[in-house]
Amino acid sequence: MKRHHAWFAIGLLLFVVLACSFGKKSTNESTNRTASEDRAPSATGAIEDLHMAKDKGGDPGDETNVFSPGDRTIHCVAKLAEAKSGTTMKFSWFIVDGGATKNEKIKDIDYTTGTLENIVHGHLTLPKDWPVGKYKVDVFVNGNLEQTARYSVK
Repeated sequence: MKRHHAWFAIGLLLFVVLACSFGKKSTNESTNRTASEDRAPSATGAIEDLHMAKDKGGDPGDETNVFSPGDRTIHCVAKLAEAKSGTTMKFSWFIVDGGATKNEKIKDIDYTTGTLENIVHGHLTLPKDWPVGKYKVDVFVNGNLEQTARYSVK
């Protein structure tokens, strides 16, 4: 009789683990949107991965999409699917909802890749604290909007 209880417990545990695995999906914490929703309808697949990161001595540090107002420098990191010299990139930074300011462009940052360069990061530094709110970065590759990274300042 004890043997049946053990098999039942193992089966129940397996069922719970599988149920949790099937219900899991990747979300962006600041907007609760799935990653695929931030791909532009005209995306060509030029970007393999896109994420936001804290500053670590002028370079991208820990990946996150939530920053504090005192995080003066914020990075947007794009991993290109193919490393081609001369690929043009544009990072367009926007404040989506910052209280009195809504849907306003902050700045464009342009970059052209060198030989074998497939990881590019655009960063933006404010001389004062970031206003609390929701932000986004539209990332263009060779003039085509590929993906949007969303982040918030809390």
